[in-house]
Amino acid sequence: MPLLLLGAMPVLLPPARGEAESPAPAVEIRAIRPDAQVFALLSLFEGTAWPHPAAALADWKQSAPPGEERSLGKPLEAAIAAMNPLMAREMATFDDTRLLLDLDPEGRPRWAAIVPSDDGTITALATALVLTDGRREAAEGPFAVDRLGRDGAPLVASTEPGAPVILASDRSALRSAIDRLDAGPGAEPTIDSGWIVRVDPEALAASESLAARRVAAAALGLGYRAIEARAALVGDRLEVVVEGPAPPQAARPGWGSVNPKWLDLVPGDRAALAVSVAIGPGGDAWAGVLEVADRFERADPTRGDAAPLRQRLGLLALTRGIRLELDFWPHLAGLTAWASFDRAGLPDGGLLALHATDDQAAARVSDRVVSRIVEGLAGSGALRGRAIATARVGASVLIGWGPDALTASLVALADPGQSAGPALRSHWPDADTVPSRVLAAWPGRLPWLDPAVREALGEAPPAVAVGWTEGETLRDRVRWQGLRGPVRRFLERLPALPAAAPPVATEEDPS
Repeated sequence: MPLLLLGAMPVLLPPARGEAESPAPAVEIRAIRPDAQVFALLSLFEGTAWPHPAAALADWKQSAPPGEERSLGKPLEAAIAAMNPLMAREMATFDDTRLLLDLDPEGRPRWAAIVPSDDGTITALATALVLTDGRREAAEGPFAVDRLGRDGAPLVASTEPGAPVILASDRSALRSAIDRLDAGPGAEPTIDSGWIVRVDPEALAASESLAARRVAAAALGLGYRAIEARAALVGDRLEVVVEGPAPPQAARPGWGSVNPKWLDLVPGDRAALAVSVAIGPGGDAWAGVLEVADRFERADPTRGDAAPLRQRLGLLALTRGIRLELDFWPHLAGLTAWASFDRAGLPDGGLLALHATDDQAAARVSDRVVSRIVEGLAGSGALRGRAIATARVGASVLIGWGPDALTASLVALADPGQSAGPALRSHWPDADTVPSRVLAAWPGRLPWLDPAVREALGEAPPAVAVGWTEGETLRDRVRWQGLRGPVRRFLERLPALPAAAPPVATEEDPS
């Protein structure tokens, strides 16, 4: 079974042959056996009233009441309509295709797709489009170039049958893709089917896009000079894994080890989001986290002169008589938090647990930091009328906000059957490896999703990300399993009638 992947930590790789001759794109997505991925998606529909997404979409549209026209929009409907067995077989043409994404000097996206060997599918489509609104354009070396529509439409470049074909957003992206043909796709893929995504933070940092610069600032702040993720769907599980050599300790936060008991504070029937992170302990270890936040903020030129976050937090705390450098950062080993949301999408409860180095340190954090912060919040009206309560359990200081949030965590801590801890720990790499960071999301409890989707996902397990260091390698893995159940429940609630299946032709019984 192949390893599936998607995450957020990088892999530093040697350049492929010829790669130095052409700048690397900001983002490169490499498709490995995409046809197998489509068939894996179709397998989630087995045992339902519809054999594939395209059939469900067609029957949903045809089942509309008189006078009602159902539509999801042409782009989305086109993507769903392509999810059928016939199109899945056609996707084999795109095996080892590379999609190169960049930003022009104004921050506008530009792209190119390199299909290593066209069986005639793409050139036939290009010919049809050229004969309608497109036209033949000036060649690029041995490549004939056609525009697939009116001015501004994408370009396609081809030579002879079986040779690479390039689709591109504009002439500049087309030339860059042609220059990268000699570089090849790089190392052999480490998955049987899926996607390999590479990101160059330094290329993003040079963009005029603020969002791109912020992503680059965060990655570079953690010490990464390249990011690689591999993702795939196998069976009814999506898994994304990102791995790479650990940067020098001075260039990243001082990751620690999550105490397994920290996760027992997360109530299994209430949390929509949960996170647990171990840092340090020690002020210098937490300084790495704050430095990443500073880089993220300074990516905005208007915030380039902002004082360091650690300094600002320290000065703000002093107004309440709190000395963070003495009473907080040196004693903090990690934190755990969870949150729930109301139907409007606003937080309606949650808990923050501050994990100290020992019981004595927890008492100091509680008395000299937390109590004064809570007093200030209560007096400012920032609690939106919801109660706040605190407690100290061993070396942890708990701060609950909202109705019964603290009680829910204390009950979960005492009763494993009420806690998400056992389920979250089941995603740990192995019995001997303790992660530094754990993130969980229960999609069925997120209010931003469509109600029908939330209902289908209501009983689905959480998507869980864990990150750890193994020797000189950083690894982050995201898993979301049990997807077959949500698909079935969603289709059971779909307001549509399945079309009658055509009769199956059989040979007459010779007897």
